[in-house]
Amino acid sequence: MDAEITAKAYEPLFTEYPDVVTVSELCDMLGIGMKKAYKLVRDGTLQAIPCSKKIIVAKVTVINYVLKNAQF
Repeated sequence: MDAEITAKAYEPLFTEYPDVVTVSELCDMLGIGMKKAYKLVRDGTLQAIPCSKKIIVAKVTVINYVLKNAQF
């Protein structure tokens, strides 16, 4: 994907979410259930940031996942 197109795609996506999201917010973002969200993190599809007992994910990781799996 062209770098300029990718950069423009990042701007409007998920603007209402913080830069780092919880699994619950991840579910809302992708419209998936908790089991699927934890599976994506567990199998390494979405790289998690360990934070004490919480699992958090960088919003940019979610955007990359969406763009990579988008069917153009």
